[in-house]
Amino acid sequence: MWSNLLRFRGAFAIVALAVLSLTLAFDGTLAFYIHPRYNIFTISMGIIAVGLAVVASVFYRGEDHPPTGKHQHRQSTRTIEKFSALLVTGFVVLAILLPPTTLSSFTATNRAFNEGALNTEMQAPTGLSREAFALLTVRDWASLISQNQDPAFYRGKTVNAVGTVSASDERDVFLLTRFVVTCCAVDAQPVSISVFLPGWQEDFAVDDWVLVGGGFQSAGLLGLSEGLAVVPTEIGKTEVPREPYLF
Repeated sequence: MWSNLLRFRGAFAIVALAVLSLTLAFDGTLAFYIHPRYNIFTISMGIIAVGLAVVASVFYRGEDHPPTGKHQHRQSTRTIEKFSALLVTGFVVLAILLPPTTLSSFTATNRAFNEGALNTEMQAPTGLSREAFALLTVRDWASLISQNQDPAFYRGKTVNAVGTVSASDERDVFLLTRFVVTCCAVDAQPVSISVFLPGWQEDFAVDDWVLVGGGFQSAGLLGLSEGLAVVPTEIGKTEVPREPYLF
């Protein structure tokens, strides 16, 4: 079995990752890692990879006796092959055992908030109903705030947004955070809006998914340094969305 693993270690890794991708697609968690527009491509490539691996294993013909002069070279590469096989096996086992999860606040704090992920083409909407404003996402609100911080503009406009809890520099404020993905989780950029909730640490933990309803107020009226913050009229934990990232 060990010799077979050494011989087919590359194919084994490809098949294992292909099967893992297909499993994530079946569970509906593939969106935790890639943009949904790549789902069909990923599923198709996974099926093709499994099929080609099966064909290769059926028709593979190895050398029973290495040609003269190559036996010593084969022995010298045996250690490298074993090491690479262990790496492949360890990576595959780790990928299988770790549960699917979204990016966390640790990733957000190591990437700049609201830089490169805002919708700079979004114009401040006028004439929209309160219900229409309630459909805006964290990214939409963050994009508007980057263009207009006049508290009067946000008066009477309802926030109804979902995101994760991230700590901020203000004790009474947490950041309602989402990641914006262009291709996959590797290029994800965090966007956030401030939520003013004294004592939030008693009810929520960092990385909890929450639904926040309320309205914006000037930070100066709340005793904060600058900007705008949501003062929630209702807030509670919620399930991870089927598509946790914004696109």
